[in-house]
Amino acid sequence: MKRISRASTKKRAPSSSSPKAPRKERLPFLEELKSTENPAAALHLLLHAPPHLQDYPVCASLLHRLARARLFPLVDALLLFVRSNSVPCKDPIFNSLIDHFGKARLPHRALHLFLSIPSFNCPPSAPTRQTLNFLLNALVDNDALHEAESSLARCKEWNLRPNVVSYNIIIKGRCEKHGFESARHLFDEMRKRKVRPSVVSYNILIGHMSRNGHLGGAIRMKEEMVSKGTHPNAVTYALLMEGLCREGKFDSAKKMMFDMQYQGCKTRLVNYGVLMSDCGRRGDLDGMKKLFVEMTRRRLRPDAVSYNILINYLCARGGVDDAYKVFVEMQMKGCEPIAATYRMMVDGFCRAGRALVVGLCEGGKLDDACFVLEAMEKRKMGLGFEGWSSLVEACCGDTGKVFELPIE
Repeated sequence: MKRISRASTKKRAPSSSSPKAPRKERLPFLEELKSTENPAAALHLLLHAPPHLQDYPVCASLLHRLARARLFPLVDALLLFVRSNSVPCKDPIFNSLIDHFGKARLPHRALHLFLSIPSFNCPPSAPTRQTLNFLLNALVDNDALHEAESSLARCKEWNLRPNVVSYNIIIKGRCEKHGFESARHLFDEMRKRKVRPSVVSYNILIGHMSRNGHLGGAIRMKEEMVSKGTHPNAVTYALLMEGLCREGKFDSAKKMMFDMQYQGCKTRLVNYGVLMSDCGRRGDLDGMKKLFVEMTRRRLRPDAVSYNILINYLCARGGVDDAYKVFVEMQMKGCEPIAATYRMMVDGFCRAGRALVVGLCEGGKLDDACFVLEAMEKRKMGLGFEGWSSLVEACCGDTGKVFELPIE
């Protein structure tokens, strides 16, 4: 074996002629726009900047920001500028805008933007299949299934070939609007067009049947899935377990959770969540706690959804003190609460005539206290003297931060 000398392993000092790694270019104008608090002022800066600064990264960044803030008249103004000045555009910005239009309940705006993409300075491949899928999802989520199906039918005209994601979106819409038979018809049509169904395709149909009292059909669909070479996942079993729980067959659902492992599918948090939720509906707090302990013993780390099931049950039963203990425990174990967690806590504490804000302030969690205060303000819930006193005292005591309270 050839020996390598120690000297040969030392890194050579780069010579003056060796190529240097490209340095990441700083974009001071982009940074200036991002630091401008008023979005309208940022748009004004961009529109009056020298032409060489009005490039795609800058325009895309501001379009993202305006759409996220739902300042759609300003979005329109910037899109008009981008198109009129032939600013080069890429898919991500159209995907993002279509997604934001969908979330803002503006499906026809999403469709109009998709149809106008060729009028922008885009690559010849635009719009892409990914952008199509963003459009289909925005339409279906806003009860515009007819427009989504019409868009799917026009794919050949746009030189696009729908994939399994495209069909899954429409299948989901058909389940919700027209029922299983219509969705199954499209499912079969997809296979005829040589698009292989995914586990998600089967789960959409299984979930629909399970939720609507057709558990036998859901189980047969799962068996068909296996026979066609598609392996069920944890969600597949969770959907079937939900169906069993709806029929009052908790023990069968629990048995299915253990049996799924022998069929090559690992148990996940979603499966425990189904059983815990059923315990909660039946008022079985001890059962919920046992499942929670068992979940941790199996080295499944509870997430915010797992904790939320416990918190929601405790708050609904008036056990706000126990709910708050769970709320604190989840953070101590490194699990950050999500918006739904705070909503449950606010509702529970307000029903009990208590203020969650007080506890958060005493624990030094002022950002969380302000978040809760905003949630309460939206629900027209009063904070009370004790809550305001705690919040003011905490804010004044923390000299390193300035908090903006939602007071109109």
